[in-house]
Amino acid sequence: MSQGEERYHAERARIEQGHAKYRDKLRAEGKMFVRDRLKLLLDPGTEFQEDWLFARNQEAETPADGVVTGIGKVGGKTVCVMANDYTVKAGSWGEKTVLKIVRIQEKAARLRVPMLYLVDAAGGRISEQIKIFPGRFHAGRIFYNEVQLSGVVPQICILFGPSPAGSAYLPALTDVVIMVDGKASLYVGSPRMVEMAIGEKTTLEALGGARMHCEVSGCGDVLAASDEDAIELAK
Repeated sequence: MSQGEERYHAERARIEQGHAKYRDKLRAEGKMFVRDRLKLLLDPGTEFQEDWLFARNQEAETPADGVVTGIGKVGGKTVCVMANDYTVKAGSWGEKTVLKIVRIQEKAARLRVPMLYLVDAAGGRISEQIKIFPGRFHAGRIFYNEVQLSGVVPQICILFGPSPAGSAYLPALTDVVIMVDGKASLYVGSPRMVEMAIGEKTTLEALGGARMHCEVSGCGDVLAASDEDAIELAK
């Protein structure tokens, strides 16, 4: 193996680990690492064609820019997938995160295959707002693409954790939303923001928790007991 090949494989292995120091925290919270979720979702022994693995690989803090995207097989059928990596800045969206999601949506449209969203994200990164939102092909394009895909291909969202602020629109525009009880949440403004705006005190669960959305608002369709249960339901 040449030095170049060795460097490539070493860099790939580093990126695929996400931020290893945060993986223990995930386990303590009863949550799965993003690539373990994908392994459980996709058909065993089949190839996952990952897109843009090396996005922002030059920056140690943002491996793959916090999102895994690609094409795989579920139940023998081809699907396009995006999955947030919560070990990378709490799964928040950066400039390349947005572009990767847009790219995989466009592939789903071209191939006319189901689009699966594995969501566990803290919204857009405050430090990259100017890079995320302006322009036709940035964050707003994700929601535009969801509308264009609606009625053309199935769109399924598995919500494992938070999806706040602008990123809350992503699950809301899909066909089916599976939410993990006690962990998933979907809201535009936090309980603190509600209190500041109208003086009303509330909790995250009451405002945007999985059980509330599945039983009251209708934004959630299926309540899952765990990450594993949610993935099985999606399959």
